[in-house]
Amino acid sequence: MAESNQQGCLFVGEGVVLKGNFEVPDIASVSGVIEGELSAKQVIVETSGVIRGKVTGESVDVRGEITENLTATRSLIIRPSGKVSGVVNYAEIEIEKGGHIYGDLNLIGQGFTQP
Repeated sequence: MAESNQQGCLFVGEGVVLKGNFEVPDIASVSGVIEGELSAKQVIVETSGVIRGKVTGESVDVRGEITENLTATRSLIIRPSGKVSGVVNYAEIEIEKGGHIYGDLNLIGQGFTQP
């Protein structure tokens, strides 16, 4: 199992609850629950995954749920099972049919600035 670990990545399994602030250099894949802050180059929230707090990433792919504050500096994809609520800052956004987004939406880049 150690061979499958990737350096600089965080994998939160289903049923796992993490509380705190996490800085991940590469990929954060969440199937469990994170309560706090998560910063990663790429954030993937699986269908069973929930993040309650501040999320920052270059690209964010949501199949589960993110609440409170989300910033995607390159791309945000909300899949059909995905739910995002709160303050959402994005450079590019794609919402697939069935995906949900609620809250304040702010475009960053291209002359717009992050609030």
